[in-house]
Amino acid sequence: MFRVRAENVNREFHYANAAKRFAQDAKMLRCRAAVHVENKDDVVFWNTILKHFQPEDKFHFISGSRNEYGHETSGVTQCLKYLNFLSPDFFICIDSDYRYLLHERKINVRHYVFQTYTYSFENHHCFAEGLNEVCCRVTRLKNTIFDFCKFLKDFSNILYNLFIWHLYFQNVSPACFSQFEFDSYISLANSKAYPLVHDNGARALDELRHRVDWKVGYLGRKYPKADLEGVKKKYLKMGLTPDNVYLFIRGHNLYDLITLVSKEVCKAILRAEKRNKEVTREMVNELYRNRNSLDFQLRQNIKYGAYLPIRKIEDDIRFFFGKN
Repeated sequence: MFRVRAENVNREFHYANAAKRFAQDAKMLRCRAAVHVENKDDVVFWNTILKHFQPEDKFHFISGSRNEYGHETSGVTQCLKYLNFLSPDFFICIDSDYRYLLHERKINVRHYVFQTYTYSFENHHCFAEGLNEVCCRVTRLKNTIFDFCKFLKDFSNILYNLFIWHLYFQNVSPACFSQFEFDSYISLANSKAYPLVHDNGARALDELRHRVDWKVGYLGRKYPKADLEGVKKKYLKMGLTPDNVYLFIRGHNLYDLITLVSKEVCKAILRAEKRNKEVTREMVNELYRNRNSLDFQLRQNIKYGAYLPIRKIEDDIRFFFGKN
């Protein structure tokens, strides 16, 4: 008992001191605050968001820190170890995962925690209404090949009931329908014979619908007393609808899918342009070189004010910096 208490005291002492040191470092660097994020990939997203609304401020970003055993550590678990030692001078920015949907305690701006409200920051980069512009910037041509808004709306509607089942079990018994199992439904088939971009992804979405309908039917038969309507009403109040499920599923999987689709769309646009006799070989070569900027252009896809999760981040920033 005494040893456990001693370890807890040492742990608290370690993170309290580290939090003070980070805040002091930020002041020495003439930054508004120190910001601990999950890893290096998160820095660009959060710096972009904060600078958009606080253009006069600089922030000292920390993408990893030493744990209580002295090991350099990153990730959301490490960020949350500072939860009791945050302040206006040192706060954390994390992916929500399911924390927002599951109402995890203290994960809010009043406790100096900024979150994505989507599953992760990658979901924001996949916001449907900006993806057409992404392909246009990469190819410098109009996209008449693929409707991203329709595709992600159809994708979301297919997954909606299965996602509701998944959230239901997250609250009552996660092992019955794990995240690993749910995430296996996110990927879509793509091949030369049946490319994803053909007919706006209809074939791949039909295959997904078939798999999802079977699983939803199975769960309905096995758990007939599950109150799914209550679950739907609960999450509707939080912004989850049949049309925007893609914003709340695992962001890394979604980003990989959208990257794959976007690459195929860009290739299709370039092939169509190549058939235009007015286009020279050098113009085509330049277009193909430009397609390598796809990941960079996707990372620029942030549509402020356009949908609920990004507006909630904006509200958090106004609250936090207005108060501090």
